[in-house]
Amino acid sequence: MPKVLCPICGRAVDRLIEGMCEECYLSRHPVLEIKNFNVVRCKYCGAYYIRGRWVKPKRGDDRELLERLLRDNIDVKGALNAVQIEVYEDRVVYNIAGVGAPHELIKPREFQTSYVAPFLLDVCPDCRRNIWGVERGLVRIKGYPEDLGEIEYKKIESVLEHVLYEARGRNIGSVISIERTRGGVEVLTTEPKLARHIAHKIHQVLPSDYVESYKVLKGRGDKKVYHYTATVYVITLEEGDVVRRGPSYYLVIDVNNREVVTVDVASKAQVRFPLYRFTEVKTEKVAKARRGVGGEGLGAPGGLGVVYYVEIDNKHYIVPI
Repeated sequence: MPKVLCPICGRAVDRLIEGMCEECYLSRHPVLEIKNFNVVRCKYCGAYYIRGRWVKPKRGDDRELLERLLRDNIDVKGALNAVQIEVYEDRVVYNIAGVGAPHELIKPREFQTSYVAPFLLDVCPDCRRNIWGVERGLVRIKGYPEDLGEIEYKKIESVLEHVLYEARGRNIGSVISIERTRGGVEVLTTEPKLARHIAHKIHQVLPSDYVESYKVLKGRGDKKVYHYTATVYVITLEEGDVVRRGPSYYLVIDVNNREVVTVDVASKAQVRFPLYRFTEVKTEKVAKARRGVGGEGLGAPGGLGVVYYVEIDNKHYIVPI
């Protein structure tokens, strides 16, 4: 005759297991738990990505590796009696059967379930080297003085598409990857020529400065293998931005492919910074000026002219253009 009530479901039972009835315990502590996982496979050689490394199946038998992948992603309180694996073009279906119990007071019971793991195609490092070659060029594209915005990203993507179209059929290498990083873009290439071409094209199209370097990887005599690295700093300023460089504040009135044209907020003198000099000094964007029209004495024909109203640290400035 039942003696106690389950405090969770209210069912009368003979005993409680960790403060609940057997059914409530099983619902909270299943015999078999499967983590969501995908089957990552190299689309060229068929290797599988398991436990942080790429493993090729022996003699075309994928079952051993697929079962190992399953066992890495399950928690079973008992034993698996059978694992049937069905491989399709886009997925792997696991049919699992076993017996077990989540607690010593619960009688072991049989269980059956199925799990569908989608295939994800990738390229293993060996095939990447065989097909695309080893990385020989790196281009980092960053924003200055602030991170790249969506407008800059779109312009860079457009330039890269154009460069890749130009490179087709030319013996200057290929692109291994294009990845967004924190506030920038990184491009890996198989040849220094292509990386340098990308860096120079970005520099030509967008207001920017860049630094580049070569490193000898190996070689003997005149035959040497180089690695090329370039960092392109795209100027992320526009008309009306106010920046601080050292102790001075400057109002940006134009940004082009040669220079950043500014006005010193304090002296009202126009200052032109060549792009290759602009990135040498720490620069911080501090405010956004408001454009307006001034009156007499502002140096404009007829007594009227364009001015910018600038506020910095609760101080107000009128900067004529």
